[in-house]
Amino acid sequence: MLRKPGTTPGITTPAALKTLRQHGPETLSDLQFLESWTKRPSYTAASVLRAGQIRRTNPTLMHDITSSIHQRSK
Repeated sequence: MLRKPGTTPGITTPAALKTLRQHGPETLSDLQFLESWTKRPSYTAASVLRAGQIRRTNPTLMHDITSSIHQRSK
């Protein structure tokens, strides 16, 4: 798939893009999951545990992503 240089599929918030640049591509799946889960939470055991683990280890990132997504939806 062709894409514009400097873009990342599925990452839309500035906080997630900053984290991706700082910590590298191994964080991509977690960031994509977190943005997706913030937009439409899925309350399966696995997704709640994964979101909770990310939230506990990086509460500032979770807050920034949530704020950014809620500002866009207004």
